[in-house]
Amino acid sequence: MSDIPDPGILIEIGEPFAAGYFEEPWTTPMQRWSRAVRRRLEQEPPPPYAGTRLYPSGPRDTGSQNRLVRPSYSFTYVVDQAALDSALRASQDAGRRCLLALQEAMAELEARVARITTPHTIGGAGYTHSIPNYGRVLREGLDAYALRVERGLAKAQRQGDQEEAAFHAGLLDVLAGLRAWHKGQLAQLRTAPVADPQAQARRQRLVEALMRVPWGPATTFFQAVVAYNWVFYADDCDNPGRVDLELDPFYQADLLNGATSHEEAVGLIREFWENADANNGWSAGMGGTDPQGDPFYSDLTVACLEAARHMRRPNLQLHVRRDMPQRVWDAALDTLATGCGLPALYHETAFRSALQEAGLGVRTADLAWRNGGGCTETMIHGRSNVGSLDAGLNLPLVLSQTLGHALTNAPTFEAMLAAYKTDVAAAIRQMVAQVNENQRTKARWRPQPMRSLLVDDCIANGREFNAGGARYNWSVVNVAGLANVVDSMAAIRQVVFRDGALSGAELAALLEENLSQEAWRQRLCQAPRYGNDDPDADALATELAAFVFEELMGYAAWRGGKFLPSCLMFVTYARAGAPVPATPDGRRAGEPIADSAGPHQGRDRRGPTAMLKSVARLPHHLAPGTLVVNVRFSADLFATSASRQKLQALIQGYFDLGGMQLQVNVVDQAILLEALEYPERHQDLVVRVGGYSEYFCRLPDDLKMTIIQRTEHGVA
Repeated sequence: MSDIPDPGILIEIGEPFAAGYFEEPWTTPMQRWSRAVRRRLEQEPPPPYAGTRLYPSGPRDTGSQNRLVRPSYSFTYVVDQAALDSALRASQDAGRRCLLALQEAMAELEARVARITTPHTIGGAGYTHSIPNYGRVLREGLDAYALRVERGLAKAQRQGDQEEAAFHAGLLDVLAGLRAWHKGQLAQLRTAPVADPQAQARRQRLVEALMRVPWGPATTFFQAVVAYNWVFYADDCDNPGRVDLELDPFYQADLLNGATSHEEAVGLIREFWENADANNGWSAGMGGTDPQGDPFYSDLTVACLEAARHMRRPNLQLHVRRDMPQRVWDAALDTLATGCGLPALYHETAFRSALQEAGLGVRTADLAWRNGGGCTETMIHGRSNVGSLDAGLNLPLVLSQTLGHALTNAPTFEAMLAAYKTDVAAAIRQMVAQVNENQRTKARWRPQPMRSLLVDDCIANGREFNAGGARYNWSVVNVAGLANVVDSMAAIRQVVFRDGALSGAELAALLEENLSQEAWRQRLCQAPRYGNDDPDADALATELAAFVFEELMGYAAWRGGKFLPSCLMFVTYARAGAPVPATPDGRRAGEPIADSAGPHQGRDRRGPTAMLKSVARLPHHLAPGTLVVNVRFSADLFATSASRQKLQALIQGYFDLGGMQLQVNVVDQAILLEALEYPERHQDLVVRVGGYSEYFCRLPDDLKMTIIQRTEHGVA
């Protein structure tokens, strides 16, 4: 056991989070990390007030605090080793001894959690986004949470359950930290120098609201939005979740008595979206179905869509039903036409059905709270702990393994395909074992106190978030490069086994030479391609996808639930291609793989209908983690009523065929090419990447090229 770092010295050097953890080393990890959260919140300076409608506002910047060991909503904590090394070089005497003890203690703690080392991480290795139960805080207030925690503590003490008592004691520390954080913010608001009369009025309104919320229930729409924003910051700015569904009762009541308006709602939500954007916040779901099973599309849904025009974040997700009102369609298309890639579109009925068929035990009323987390990993707002992304499966990387041992000696294409499935199954077994061990050890050593407080049913169960305390638990796994494997297998079948133009050994040699013989590379590229309504390629895609998805869904996660397949490539598809050798689809070594569950960028050449028909043939219902599908439309499709109707019919037709998600880029090729050459002219250009929107000029060059390579569909 290493020496214990001196908490007093850690406080002095601006490390209150780490100091709290080391205050009482004899207590449980839940109590220790809860104390860390408390000390962090107590010491965090309140942000300046700049006349905004909401507060806190802007980036959650803690200045020079917690640089060495910082809080993490996914991993509990993160050690900045480079910063720690630098601090050690600059320290001496007692300070140096403290930092050496900190370094050793954190290394010991790190070693206790099993790492996910599979090469198939694809954007996640034990990562965990989540969504607080915002609405419960709005309806009950955090004082009611404190009462529930106190009752739980008293019950555990009566029953002699020391572990549960420690859990509740830790939550009381978190609540104490939140009270101090809130108190400091109110003091900052009251004393901030504000000269502008409008800003003074806004400040006074905020002070009055924050004197009531979040500790007491919200009684007005404005108070509800203020409390919602506050909880978002308290949770370290992860996912806004189901904003319109949670806020609508407050909005409708104030509309009836004239206390708010559509315009005010757009302004408040716009500012909330800006806060999400400033903090790289993630997903917010809109519309769909209410807990009673009725369609849910309100004036507030429209306001949320209008507020998102030209925005990058949050990752807005519109839940589309057949009975979605035209006004909502129009608002969504208007926002998409601004080029921001928002909202992504989700087939509400299909998602509800897929979750029910998956056997996850989701209550019918809770299906209304389905929301993507992070890019769009399927979770239940306020009620779930979803590994997102826990790990991944790089299908082209597995294919390179199969080609190495089977291409030269497989007697038939069927034997080749069977060898690949065997390798995929082995990769899945390895990944599942590592994820489950990671979950088991994380539950012991890396509790999440804030999420244990804010996510149902941790308090009721007396169980910590990472130990399975949430109502729903499952894992989302990223399945990458399906299109590359399908096109590769189609090329092998055509060129080697049907035409006999190459032997398996000759193709293996070409791949070893990185497809340097362009004539043969072009011959491989002439084989059937997924994404063009080709029966041969699409049947192969369906077979491979069904195998992978069913294999994954056959495993149980340690924390609970199953492993849900997804395809959420965000910006990882270039990195995922880096270790993959040349593949028979014509892709050279190291080049990016497919950017979504759709065709590889630029390979769909028969129009959007053919592309979407191909993608709809995948068994989407077996991948309720979400199969992201990218499509690029030209701006002229949004220019007239007639073309918009065609676009709307195309999207609805795709959903009718079984598609479950679609995300749209609307940006002219000429603008993309100009932004590539003159980035300084296009700093505000937003594009949809693989699972969320990003500023084009922030992307690495290889990702910029994949956006440009996507097929642009326009008016026929």
